[in-house]
Amino acid sequence: MQLKITQAPWARELISDSTDMDRAPLKLEPGAAPLTLELPDDVYYEYAFVDDAGQVRPDPQWPHVTKSIWYGTVNEVKGPAYRPDPLADVPAERATGALERLRLQSEALDGTVRRAALYTPVGLDGAELPLVVVQDGVTFMRVGRIAAVQEELLARGAARPARILMIEPIDRLVEYAFNDSYNAFVLEELLPHVTALHPTAPRRVWLGASLGAQASAYLHAQTMGEEDVVVALSGAFLGAHGDHDHYRSSRSWLREWLAERAAVPGRWFLDVGSLEWLHDINLEVAAALQSKGADVSLNVRSAGHNWVAWRDALPAALRFALRS
Repeated sequence: MQLKITQAPWARELISDSTDMDRAPLKLEPGAAPLTLELPDDVYYEYAFVDDAGQVRPDPQWPHVTKSIWYGTVNEVKGPAYRPDPLADVPAERATGALERLRLQSEALDGTVRRAALYTPVGLDGAELPLVVVQDGVTFMRVGRIAAVQEELLARGAARPARILMIEPIDRLVEYAFNDSYNAFVLEELLPHVTALHPTAPRRVWLGASLGAQASAYLHAQTMGEEDVVVALSGAFLGAHGDHDHYRSSRSWLREWLAERAAVPGRWFLDVGSLEWLHDINLEVAAALQSKGADVSLNVRSAGHNWVAWRDALPAALRFALRS
């Protein structure tokens, strides 16, 4: 499909999934000719203008808008062949199980009080269940509706039940960047606290998006559970110890870690957009995992780095992670 964008008189920059939004904005000259983009027919695409004051504003000539958690109101484009997962918009009210709010003072993280939420599916309060450990837990609960998606999958017999542990970061840029103190909090403080509250099966599902996916892979690398699953949505796998540039680094901690191993335990679900800067490294990681004999599911969708894409990916991710 073609997308024709006519510059608003006040617009000075164009941000879009083609520019990784504000990472590499397109400078606009006053009176410039309209811009025509060639996009896949099944695309989900977001864009907006930036004015002289640096404010992100939607294109007034494109009628379709959405709310981005990072940029406010932006334009959205749905190609003629775009089909969201039927469960991507399951109502939040579908999550009728038990939700516990957890607060822990963490010695590993300098005595700070850390928060998490633990969801148990309907009717399974005393059951021994696998544990899905979710980074950016609040957003996955509110925007991704992860608990509601799981309930719908259970009702359809499409997944086995699990408890969902949704962890709230304080500074995700620090905590999710190869942070051994954060790992110690999760593995030595939070998980023992949860397993003391509820019977827990051996399987762990380490789930996250972007930097949260990198943190999930890093946690799995410390535990190496044979039954574990890593779910990485747009995994920010660029960067390494001492090089935390997740945009431009030529290094990849995960790629280096995989190269050192003859085999890799667990199963891996990778989903990445064809329009985002993390596309290539995710394909490299998938190939490296497959070369080590890992069970890998790789999905490349016509999308960028945004929560609509991750919400579309989540039902398939849970089907994979929680299959029998």
